[in-house]
Amino acid sequence: MKDTTHGHPSASTGLRPRVLYFAVFIFFSLSGGRFTATFLEHELNFSQNWMISTAMAVQILASSSCSSWLGGLADSLEAKGRRNGRLQIMASGLLLSTVATLLHRLGRRLWMPPSLETDNDYTENDVQNHQYLPMPLLAYHLFLRTIYAIGTTACSPVLDGLTLARLEHDARDSSEYGKERLYGAVSWGIANVFFGPAIDKWGFGIIYTTTTLSFITCIISFYVYAKSNQMPYASIDENDLESIRDSESHNSLRTTRARKYKTKTSDTYESEDSHQQQQMEHKLKVLSTLTKKNGLLNLSYVVAMFTLYIGMSVVENLIFLYFEYLGGSYSMMGLTVAVTVMFELPLFHFAPDVLRRLQSPVWMFQAGCAAYVIRVLVYSLIPQDHPYWTLAVEPFHGVTIGFVLTASVAFAAEWVPKGYEASGQGFLSMIRGLGQFVGLCIGAFLDGRILYRVLAVVVSVGSVMLAIGEHITTNTPIVIEEDGSAPVNEQKNKQELQLVPSDEPSDIQARE
Repeated sequence: MKDTTHGHPSASTGLRPRVLYFAVFIFFSLSGGRFTATFLEHELNFSQNWMISTAMAVQILASSSCSSWLGGLADSLEAKGRRNGRLQIMASGLLLSTVATLLHRLGRRLWMPPSLETDNDYTENDVQNHQYLPMPLLAYHLFLRTIYAIGTTACSPVLDGLTLARLEHDARDSSEYGKERLYGAVSWGIANVFFGPAIDKWGFGIIYTTTTLSFITCIISFYVYAKSNQMPYASIDENDLESIRDSESHNSLRTTRARKYKTKTSDTYESEDSHQQQQMEHKLKVLSTLTKKNGLLNLSYVVAMFTLYIGMSVVENLIFLYFEYLGGSYSMMGLTVAVTVMFELPLFHFAPDVLRRLQSPVWMFQAGCAAYVIRVLVYSLIPQDHPYWTLAVEPFHGVTIGFVLTASVAFAAEWVPKGYEASGQGFLSMIRGLGQFVGLCIGAFLDGRILYRVLAVVVSVGSVMLAIGEHITTNTPIVIEEDGSAPVNEQKNKQELQLVPSDEPSDIQARE
């Protein structure tokens, strides 16, 4: 007998979203993932740095542009009563990404002369003249990378929304999101451990097969999940809506969902123009607050985040090219991903506790920057033919990710007005995306050891500017209560960011 609440099925029935995370992150891994840059270089003959960096930048721009719209489309399908609307958007997105990946192979056959596909004895003049990658073929591949990014973007944020909606329906705290997301990080690490050796054995052509198989796995997972959760749980009735409005602990996600799911009558839906105007007002309010309260500190923090993500984008997207330069195998590269995941999980879990001890998000952010600088400087000093030495500094990635993301939420909570939390995080997300784009532009012109030394300097400059801003500004640190608990705002935001990070494609996917 099924137990119901407001017409919904019992919280104990049906598979959990963790099943979807496990399957989706296998797809992210096996359709390229961290090996995308090397796939472009060896399989698609992107023979110059600017080609690879352009492709990765195009993916970031496409993902950033479509993320909000695709998430809203999925939510609207659920609100209109479309059963499993989010799952349908996710499946469509993965299908789009799969088709785009397979069409890379078709493009090679249409444009690339067969004699050149197996000819490795090309000269520098051939590369400069693009003999091995005609400009129409380059444009074709860039278009497909854009389509691939749109497809994965249709999946990642929508899955996050589905998970949070499920937690809300089951009357669970949003902080349990991390428990579901954990399974995606685990599958990401496991898949890369096996994917690297597969590339070593069969070459990058194996990606076409692994992408197809992982897509089929995702579709099966979506079907099984939908069958085990027969009743939709996206809609919120009027009683639920009033409860959400009156609750002191509701977060920005619930406020947004409450607005979207008020009723299904035309006179209660908010018009699109009014919604866009409200979004603009929120952005202006955030920018105004940024320059008023502790303006110098806030601006220096934004600059420091911008410079950090300039460096992070290169490590996330292009580092495997450098590992090749050091003489690393693809098996070793897959192992580095597993090592970062192993250390990210506990570091991210304890990051809020570290924040309470430091009593300042600025110092926590500085620790993340220092970890990045140490990491890339060691990269630049590792001699060739000793690629496994990189494993010694991979744990620093967990320090950077865990500390920086946690500090960002705590810092934003201090200067973003109540009710504008989502807008504040959206503003910081925009800064991160801009930094990633600039980082890839730098990667188009520099490579090898000099690239990572330049990035170390860039991130250090941003860190120094943040230190100066904090020194000049009279900044009130986070107040720790006598019982050791954090303030209400920090507790709320800590719950929202009890996430388990991973090295997903720019989403982050979010990768981030």
